[in-house]
Amino acid sequence: MNIPVLPLSPNFFGLDLLAGLFLDIMFGDPEGLPHPIRLIGKAIEYGEIKFRKLPVTPIIQGALLTIVIVSFSILIPAMLLHTAHAIFPIFAFVISSIIIYYTLSLKCLAEEAKAVAKALEQGGLEIARKQVARIVGRETSALSHSGIAAAAIESVAENLVDGFMSPFFFCALGGPSMAMGYKSVNTLDSMIGYKNDKYIDFGKMAARLDDLCNFLPARITVVAIALASPFVKGPHFGVVLKKGFQEGKNHQSPNAGLPEASFAWVLGTKLSGPISYGGRIENRPYMNTRGREPYAEDIYSAVKLMYLSSTIGMALILASIMAGTAILALLFG
Repeated sequence: MNIPVLPLSPNFFGLDLLAGLFLDIMFGDPEGLPHPIRLIGKAIEYGEIKFRKLPVTPIIQGALLTIVIVSFSILIPAMLLHTAHAIFPIFAFVISSIIIYYTLSLKCLAEEAKAVAKALEQGGLEIARKQVARIVGRETSALSHSGIAAAAIESVAENLVDGFMSPFFFCALGGPSMAMGYKSVNTLDSMIGYKNDKYIDFGKMAARLDDLCNFLPARITVVAIALASPFVKGPHFGVVLKKGFQEGKNHQSPNAGLPEASFAWVLGTKLSGPISYGGRIENRPYMNTRGREPYAEDIYSAVKLMYLSSTIGMALILASIMAGTAILALLFG
């Protein structure tokens, strides 16, 4: 008996993607709004307690938790959308648009970064340190003006991939269900993907899967940043592309360093370097050692670069997926 394999989500020909983008640009992520990512976080917390009791090694415990969380994060939206589509297609379109909206965080990232810049300009170091602590995991209590600005810019650069380019990539590839699946991977990595005694084994699969999911989007992002560079009076395309890949690969993450290095060269600022996590110094290499120290005004430039790069990146992603689909059709059609 043949079992029909349904697409992950009903096909709305990209209109739901446009609607989700519009919602993100208009509303961002208001505090207090119910959010499925928070539910995924609660599920991970509960699942960790249960899966750590299994009579297997921590690596297998964590791998099983990762498989379960990601699978349900994909299947639940898919089932919801197909059920809604069977009852009332317009309702399914609305749900699809809202799911996509929840997976994107471009405006929220921009607002948080600009709030740090305003705090530096108007509120002083103590207020700015508290503000930047909202978007970075490092210790901020001793950061200088340039250290706060650098932390905000690095967060914008890294989260351009995690918070926008990657979810957009997976949404364009497989619809809102795939985008939500990606967000579950990213949430798992942020909660259990640490390289400490507690999570080095338990979170290994989550961390590796996050690296894999971000691999292509991070590299497309570097190309997008390089193309956007002239619009913010940065170096020409070739310089940013070369330095982004050359210096970005020295970062401990195979993906996070690429946009950070690219932003450093476009903005002409020195980024990264040693940072403190929980009293432990992490010796990261500097990006663009010839650059100047960043200040509040550079955060605004970083936000502008983020918007330009995301726009170009969307076009690159759609073009790449269309080209790949065409090639597969020629080879196997």
